[in-house]
Amino acid sequence: MGKKITETAKGTIRLDLEQRSFYRFSLLATQINRSVANAYVQKFGRPVHGWKVITLLGRYGPLTASQINGHTTLEMDKVTRIVDSLVTQGVVTRDQDKADRRRVIVSLTAKGKRINNQIEQMIGTMEREFLIVLAAKERELFYDLLDRLQGRANQIFTVKQDWNMLK
Repeated sequence: MGKKITETAKGTIRLDLEQRSFYRFSLLATQINRSVANAYVQKFGRPVHGWKVITLLGRYGPLTASQINGHTTLEMDKVTRIVDSLVTQGVVTRDQDKADRRRVIVSLTAKGKRINNQIEQMIGTMEREFLIVLAAKERELFYDLLDRLQGRANQIFTVKQDWNMLK
């Protein structure tokens, strides 16, 4: 990938493609997701994004498919296919919600909990290896910046806005 070097004043918002935050976040997220998915597939097999469902259930406990969808960037039909596959593998179960019989709750099995522990260890190792280039103070600043950017994204990207009208 050829990089275009441009002169920018410190503190300006960089809009050249290679410097644009949206573009770089997208590339970085894709690279990380592929790496985790490849490691998951090598160790546990398909589905590729099964790790996302397993780690969510490990973190939040039993969830509906809609709740899983709300915590990921996966489309609802993919969530359903992933859950189907994980049920077949004995990693998760589906049970009717006792409080609302229209809802189905997805939970980790004992096997799923063991797999989740292994995935969390793997991701923890990857995260430490990734962030080791930052000093402790830089990591704290990085986490603060991520929190602030997530807060801003929640303010401006979760509401319908006609971005074509902005200049």
